[in-house]
Amino acid sequence: MASLGQELKKQRESRNISIDEMASSTKIVGRYLEALEQDRFDAMPGGFFVKGILGTYARYVGLDETEIFEKYREAGVLEEEARTKAPAARPLPDAGGKRKIMPWVIAGVSVLVVIAVFSVLSRSRRPRITRHAPQPAATLPQARTKTTPPVEKPAPAPVKAEWKGLTMDISFQEQTWLQIYADGALKIYGLFPPGEKAQVQAEKEILVAVVGNAGGMTFLLNGQPGKVLGRTGEVLNNVRINVDNIKDFLRGKDSPGPSD
Repeated sequence: MASLGQELKKQRESRNISIDEMASSTKIVGRYLEALEQDRFDAMPGGFFVKGILGTYARYVGLDETEIFEKYREAGVLEEEARTKAPAARPLPDAGGKRKIMPWVIAGVSVLVVIAVFSVLSRSRRPRITRHAPQPAATLPQARTKTTPPVEKPAPAPVKAEWKGLTMDISFQEQTWLQIYADGALKIYGLFPPGEKAQVQAEKEILVAVVGNAGGMTFLLNGQPGKVLGRTGEVLNNVRINVDNIKDFLRGKDSPGPSD
């Protein structure tokens, strides 16, 4: 019986699609596609990225990604989403050590106070010497000529055209797999490390086709904070943002932030 990867390879070859062609169109590294067909998941990125690569592969060759996901879950390849654990509390510093140091600290502060007071008293006893600045010699008044500087007209400020579409500025806090279309054209695709930034603009619609770690990124929509799309490790598909529903994706005062 053929393995899951062999079945995918069979479907690809039956459509006369090469690995290089698929890698060029989907922007997925060719060795990841080959590892998927050979069931070598140890050679691929983390668990939730496997699902993103698998879903893109299935759609590209015309397969139902939902059925493919179910087969891989039954085989134990796709696992449940892992929940992040809260970091362990750090132990408080030893209070006994502070008690041992306190007498030395108090003694040092006392010495500094005595020195400061003695310095102030010494200065107050010194005679004050008043120095008078030398008077300038009398000078004859000189005739002044009035000159009118030329008036320069300020250059007109450049008029910026107002953008009436959608602008999405993305910041990545964790490694995230992302595929975004703007008005039907592929604009962003790939694996982004923490600290990376990306921007996409569209006149009518931004389609987040795949996000492989919904909690690993934050974004602004037309300069306003957007809502958190999902949890860390969660995979989302086909999130559509357009000029009519943009308010549904903006974070209000009561909406949770990235760390909630």
